Amino acid sequence: MNDGVVDHIKTIGGNRMKVKEIGNLTADPTYGEKGDVKYCNFKIAINDPFNKDNTEFVRVSAFDKQAEACRDYLQKGSQVCVEGTVRASAYLDNDNKPRAQLNINAQEVVFLNRTKRREQQDGHDAIDNALQKSEPFERDQAQRQDMTQAR
Repeated sequence: MNDGVVDHIKTIGGNRMKVKEIGNLTADPTYGEKGDVKYCNFKIAINDPFNKDNTEFVRVSAFDKQAEACRDYLQKGSQVCVEGTVRASAYLDNDNKPRAQLNINAQEVVFLNRTKRREQQDGHDAIDNALQKSEPFERDQAQRQDMTQAR
């Protein structure tokens, strides 16, 4: 695991760690349901601001209403800020070399760029509907951005 990633990790007590990262989706998210649990998985690329040749890839899992919003509004290239608990898992790559992968169970996913709903609705109806259901911070931030663009 790269030291740059470790710098962002905070120990919350015991074995639980929390992280907050900004990155871009590397592919469209995958959505599924298992029993009553809805989940959405995606991978983000996190660029190192001090070393342009260093990019970290992190898997993210969102659940329930957050998963539905991610399914509906995220796509390859979308920029997000993800906050949640993090776990590292080890695996062997194709050359049998040991590798580590960070996995974030998202507690909050903030959409940093506006995208149309997957059904490609016209206008801002889909985005406005999502903002009404989102946290006040996200709603206020989007409204401020709308006001700035209108000027």
